[in-house]
Amino acid sequence: MIDLQKTKKINSFIFLFIILVLVITIGLSTTRNQPSQISGMVGSVFSPVQKVFYSIGQTFTNSFDLLLNISRIREENLQLQEKNSMLQEENIQLKYIVNNSEALKNEYEMLSNIQYDYVKSQIVSRDIGNWFERFTIDKGTNNGIQVDDIVIKAVKTEDQLVKVGLIGKVVDVGYNWSKVVTIDDIISSVSIKVLRTNEGGVAKGSINGIIEAFMFSQTEDLKVDDEIVTSGLGEIYLPNIYIGKVAKIEKTSDLLTEKITIIPIVDFERLYEVFVIKVDRR
Repeated sequence: MIDLQKTKKINSFIFLFIILVLVITIGLSTTRNQPSQISGMVGSVFSPVQKVFYSIGQTFTNSFDLLLNISRIREENLQLQEKNSMLQEENIQLKYIVNNSEALKNEYEMLSNIQYDYVKSQIVSRDIGNWFERFTIDKGTNNGIQVDDIVIKAVKTEDQLVKVGLIGKVVDVGYNWSKVVTIDDIISSVSIKVLRTNEGGVAKGSINGIIEAFMFSQTEDLKVDDEIVTSGLGEIYLPNIYIGKVAKIEKTSDLLTEKITIIPIVDFERLYEVFVIKVDRR
């Protein structure tokens, strides 16, 4: 009984195999230019699937390209911003040179005639009051500045001559800052002389910011518009630093001295950069 069942199964398998061979043979015998029904069925089933996967692949490819483009655009934008910042800085420097060409020329001429070491510095703050005129600069002991160092500026006289204009002196100093007192401050005192006659005196600041000086003797030779410079006495200020001109002459009651008012050549309200002369006082 068992052998009979096995025989039937074998016969059925052989029958199915023969049928499959016949189907394949018929399919191969069709014209090559016409797709078989099996190929058509397979294509019909898998074509939509392929379309979906193709679309997904294209979407990922486009997204990846977009991300690369965004990253490249950002990098180019950063580079353009850096170049723009550099161009703006260069433009500011060029404008400064153009707008200050006369001042820069005067500074060059002044510094060419100075035999002492100096430091160029910028004013960073001001202490302005009724009785004093002081400011702070951005250089200090780290640049070799000491108390009593002289602060100057290049100035041009009415005769178009470039002079060393006196501003004041350093009264306090830190590592990277210095405090400067100008010559029109109430605590300021400068030994002076008349450039034309060498007549001497002492100039002091005042409460109202006017520079007044008392000459050591009265003389009829002193005139308005006489030029005033430092005399070099007192071991603080170097000689022949330009201060200004005589604006007014008054006789004192004791008939021994003369009081003069000096118009300084330096505009203390419009100071931004100054030079500090480092004098070795040892």
